[in-house]
Amino acid sequence: MIDIHSHILPGVDDGSQHIELSLEMIKKEVLDGVKAVILTPHVQSHVTKASHEERKAAFDNLVAEVKKQGLEIELYLGAEILYKSHIQPDYSQMSLAGSKYLLVEFSPTIETPIEEVVYDLSHSGFIPIVAHVERYGYLKFEDYFKIKRAGGFLQVNADAAIGFDKKKRDKLILQMLREELVDFIATDTHNMDNRQPILKEAFNILKHKIDIAYLNEIFYTNALKIINK
Repeated sequence: MIDIHSHILPGVDDGSQHIELSLEMIKKEVLDGVKAVILTPHVQSHVTKASHEERKAAFDNLVAEVKKQGLEIELYLGAEILYKSHIQPDYSQMSLAGSKYLLVEFSPTIETPIEEVVYDLSHSGFIPIVAHVERYGYLKFEDYFKIKRAGGFLQVNADAAIGFDKKKRDKLILQMLREELVDFIATDTHNMDNRQPILKEAFNILKHKIDIAYLNEIFYTNALKIINK
């Protein structure tokens, strides 16, 4: 498996606050069979704590420590970009693993024209991935199709796959999966308490509900295209 959305990079946002926790999170990913993780600290967010240069330095330090401990996993740097209409950043500095893919999040409460944003980004040469798409309650089911037709991809958090049929949102996600609208399942992990990496748990639940070939795409093959550029 490959995890394209994580907050493991230490001291840069509201995720891991120290390298020891980051290493614990990475060890859990390794135990779960994750072969690569893209580190996606929050940018343009109120929880952002570091500049691009500081994120790169933290990344280099973490990679060195992972290598020193002999952990068999590949790490890549990216970002989770909070979309703000009045800011036009250098998206090339925020892409996933140096690719054209961008992980973009939106306000869960303020209705945002996600389809239009995706269209603009895709026509600027990027490949936008809508982060944790299940959180945007103002989207209608047909909006997911529109976002994809506009050039976007849809990412769902692994914890949303836990406890299907208990909430309306979970039923919606299951419907999205059965329609094969979801392109990526990722952890969005922040810690080892209430937001730990659980890709394996999500996969084990979904394999009883969803076609296995499609599961392999959204847990691995689609993400492989990002890191292989």
